[in-house]
Amino acid sequence: MIKIRKSLSAVFDHISECMAPVIPILLAGGILKMLVLLFGTLHILTGTTETILSAIATAPFYFLPVMVAYSAARHFDTDPLVAIISVCMMLLPDFTALMESGERVTFIGIPVVPATYAYSVIPIILLIYCMSHVIRFLRKIIKESLQPYFLAVCAILVTSLLGILVIEPAVSLLSNGLAQGLDVMQERVPVIAWGLLAALILFLVSTGMHWIFISLAITQIGLTGVDYGIMVAFLISNMSLAGCDLGVFVKSRNKERKSLAMSAMLTVLIPGISEPSVFGICFKEKTPVAANVLGCMIAGMVQGMITVHCYIYTFPSIPSILMFYSDKEPGNLLKAVMVGIVAFAASFILALLFFKEQEGAERVGV
Repeated sequence: MIKIRKSLSAVFDHISECMAPVIPILLAGGILKMLVLLFGTLHILTGTTETILSAIATAPFYFLPVMVAYSAARHFDTDPLVAIISVCMMLLPDFTALMESGERVTFIGIPVVPATYAYSVIPIILLIYCMSHVIRFLRKIIKESLQPYFLAVCAILVTSLLGILVIEPAVSLLSNGLAQGLDVMQERVPVIAWGLLAALILFLVSTGMHWIFISLAITQIGLTGVDYGIMVAFLISNMSLAGCDLGVFVKSRNKERKSLAMSAMLTVLIPGISEPSVFGICFKEKTPVAANVLGCMIAGMVQGMITVHCYIYTFPSIPSILMFYSDKEPGNLLKAVMVGIVAFAASFILALLFFKEQEGAERVGV
């Protein structure tokens, strides 16, 4: 048990160290999204001006894998340029279109599992970790005089194929398995199903696996006009993260940590961006993870009992709460507000109980 705890702690530490340099950029993107949302609501921005500013605000999140690749390469002491190129090829428009085409894709006869590469975090960190070992191995077998010509070629080829053929497909298959399991559970035991899904959102977001569930929600809304709970789980997760952030803000005596917690809370509450809370607070401080999981589970079970639906796809947050409104189901919005409050309050109280100030923690990842 002690070894397992140490291993999990080491995993969280690696994730946190890889994400620490990226968090300020995510916070910047979150603030920009808040401004675009506010100005758009007030009709200050219109037309192409709003589109351009929205693109600027979205860029840090869409290209998150590129930033993570660079940061992870620095952390694992390997070539950052090779890491960046290996990840960038997964974001190329032609490659993305191929993955989304629905056609059967193979590489020299090996099936390629379609996957979404944008917004990924954990798969990228795992890929760059593997790349660091690949480069060390290549340095041993390629003569030093030939390394300027062949080292980068081999490293980019091996790393890119490793990501496309092994790591991302494995994550996608795991995501599909979770989705199918949730499908069965929500029909038979909705309270357990929604409690479990809400509790897992933190880890799904950190691995990029949440996109399979978001895709399911978008499909449901497109086909039937309503999502039966997936987006509610993301609302619960965001409100829970905000509660954890507030708990850390209240309990911590460290000025930098308090500042980060408050910024992360505003970022997840207003534009619905969760990464600063996930990586800057939960994974960095560790104890808020337990508060988030338990708080989400409680609110998710409430969702399973009262049943909340979603009618519009967007990021769940306070300004976008109307995504849960329908004139055909006027009480649904109040139910969504209720589960959001439960998630926030439960996680806030649990964070106050669980959080302990770390000694020598002046450096909080900003």
